[in-house]
Amino acid sequence: MQWTDEKIAALAPNDSTERRGRTLANSAKWNSIATNYEAIWGECKGSGSQPYVVQVNLSGPKYKCSCPVRKPPCKHVLGLFFLFAKSSAVFKYQAPTEAVKNWLSQQSTTVISSTSKLIAPVLKTEEAIEQAKVAKEKRWAQRVQLMTSGMDELELWLTDLIRQGIANTDIQKASFWNQVAAKMVDAKLPRISTYLKETHQLIQQNQNWSEIVVARLGELYWWAESFKKRHLLSTEMQEELYQSLGKIIKKADILEQHPSTKDLWFVLGKKEGVDIEGRSFRKIWLQGQKTKQQALILDYAFGNMGYEQQYIVGDLLDGALVYYSKAYPQRAIFESFDSAKIYEKTEVSTYKDLNSVLTNYGKALVQNPWLFSFPAGLSKLKAFMNDKKELQIKDVNDTIIPLSNVKEEIMWKILAISGGHSVSLFGEWNGLHFEPLSILTEDGVVSFT
Repeated sequence: MQWTDEKIAALAPNDSTERRGRTLANSAKWNSIATNYEAIWGECKGSGSQPYVVQVNLSGPKYKCSCPVRKPPCKHVLGLFFLFAKSSAVFKYQAPTEAVKNWLSQQSTTVISSTSKLIAPVLKTEEAIEQAKVAKEKRWAQRVQLMTSGMDELELWLTDLIRQGIANTDIQKASFWNQVAAKMVDAKLPRISTYLKETHQLIQQNQNWSEIVVARLGELYWWAESFKKRHLLSTEMQEELYQSLGKIIKKADILEQHPSTKDLWFVLGKKEGVDIEGRSFRKIWLQGQKTKQQALILDYAFGNMGYEQQYIVGDLLDGALVYYSKAYPQRAIFESFDSAKIYEKTEVSTYKDLNSVLTNYGKALVQNPWLFSFPAGLSKLKAFMNDKKELQIKDVNDTIIPLSNVKEEIMWKILAISGGHSVSLFGEWNGLHFEPLSILTEDGVVSFT
């Protein structure tokens, strides 16, 4: 039985350790990683001056780490394990060090021939795997129970707020929102917590705060009602709902359970930032040249960690994508890809005006009512200076495009490149505003980041 993501995850003492272990499944985090196909070992960079020394006997498995964690396996062991399962080629083949050799000799384990270069460790019996599956289902049932209580409390809070009126919402302190946000975290509803904090931030940043409050409170109530009546939804739609509320799906499970879509993927736009929780995020928008499907690569980085893969706007990637969702395919991960050797002339799908964007956005919401962003290319736009000397953009029908998060230098860049002529932009539509990410020209794409 070969190592799989599922079998390694079954070793984790809890979900938190598993998640932290996955963040260490990156060769940049390690020194001197090696294997003799009986064991793997390496040094993990820590916060101190000395790295953590990690050793794993593949036939047990048995493991050892120099970190002080008392409940093994620790995140370092899991990180080395996950990295080996994902990218065994980065491990240098060599004879074990004296320390590893002594450690292995102390264990009464079945020795796997290193010359065979075949790994057939027995991680868990089928019975143990089934027990892990049952335990996972039990944990999910407990989480749903917490989520149910949290949603009930959210609905009560919303009802009280609407009954009292929103006239003074703009003068409420951050604690007004943060108190209920903290309760949502306890209820395993992290996305609701973030949404509440973002609402307070938007109120402080916008003069039309009352419109924002009404819209966002309505969305929160819709979330609560959807959860309450989730039994009326299809299995796929329920999964969309759970993911929108913060359920994390392991990438390995996505790759294993969902089909891939092969195409030449054109990198349309990129957005980077830090969310209200302090996490660095990156969005990469793609469009298939043959399928015309669009896809979102969403990555998070914690602390000083960088992103494992780099993408350049305007590149063409030859590869297979796997979508997270079946109901409305949008977020995806690459199964594999290479830079296209032949750079064909790329074609980007665009909408003719804002009404077309709204129509297609509505169709997307039918398939997934909890969309946070919608990719949209808009053609025949014109940048101009209004009577107040403000830069604005209008479509072919002279409809002003409502914009958000657009720095002044970006507007001037659009004006300069367009030269008074019509221009095509790619960006995100969030239901209220359009955020330009790149300019589409005959020669390619000009990114704003």
